[in-house]
Amino acid sequence: MKGLPEDYLYYPARRRGMDHEIYPFRALPKAQPVTWPNGARIALCIAVHMGHFPMDMPLKPFIAPGGMERPYPSYWDYTLRDYGSRIGVYRLMNSLTVRGMPATALLSAILARRYPALMDDLAEARWEIACAGLDMGRLHHSGVPLDQERATVQEAAALVRARFGTSVRGWHSPAHSESSDTLRLVAEAGFSFTTGWANDDVPYVMVTDAGRLICMPLSQDLSDQRMLHQQHLPTEDFTKAILTAHQTLDREAEATGSGRILVVPITPWLMGVPHRIRAFNAMLDSMMARGSVWPATMGQIADHWRAQNPN
Repeated sequence: MKGLPEDYLYYPARRRGMDHEIYPFRALPKAQPVTWPNGARIALCIAVHMGHFPMDMPLKPFIAPGGMERPYPSYWDYTLRDYGSRIGVYRLMNSLTVRGMPATALLSAILARRYPALMDDLAEARWEIACAGLDMGRLHHSGVPLDQERATVQEAAALVRARFGTSVRGWHSPAHSESSDTLRLVAEAGFSFTTGWANDDVPYVMVTDAGRLICMPLSQDLSDQRMLHQQHLPTEDFTKAILTAHQTLDREAEATGSGRILVVPITPWLMGVPHRIRAFNAMLDSMMARGSVWPATMGQIADHWRAQNPN
């Protein structure tokens, strides 16, 4: 067996701090304090995963969370997820509308073509639209040629902007999937914030060759897909986790004088079913009753943060 090549341990990027140029190191306790409108301690964003799961989803390089579980054609799998776009999302829409709360829809672009009536209803409800790729079968990874990935990002951007206008500026890669080129291609397509990296509680700036992006927090650990679908936990465990997170962040904000962000990731085909919607409503009411909450879209939070962190 031959030894390691001489350049194996040569690492020109090794230095104090980060080993890349995407963003500088920052510890949360030393982050610049941020304030929210009306002195709110918590910026609360309801992020609704509206992914389209095609019936012929590929199994490689991995199955997207929530993907098809049975051999093709699985009408059971497909219609279970389709329930979210037909029924579940309307329950969520009603819950938020009666409480005067906005939402950010992380939308598979193909839905803009497949569900025109739903798109009209989302626009009427004034939900913010963020592009979540083409669909849950078109994942971003190193095995996708650069030109093909660029075409996918551009097609997705064109679809959602054709329906909702050029104001669509948020990107969420399907299943949090990315290649080493995705961030650059997203910036290249004119998006200004993304949600793919789960390494912070507050936004930070990412630098790409095509421009800057704001990385917004979106916890997979607090998502209903992880707790209800993957871990098979009771609904109350999910709502309790959200309320506990809210309580902790609220205390941190009060102690430090710096606002915190709580993004609640929900999925219409999970949270929009009849036996869960009441728990969802109670969770919202409990957070709002605590006070000092600013309900906002992801874009609104990004704008307020950016105004206070211009560099």
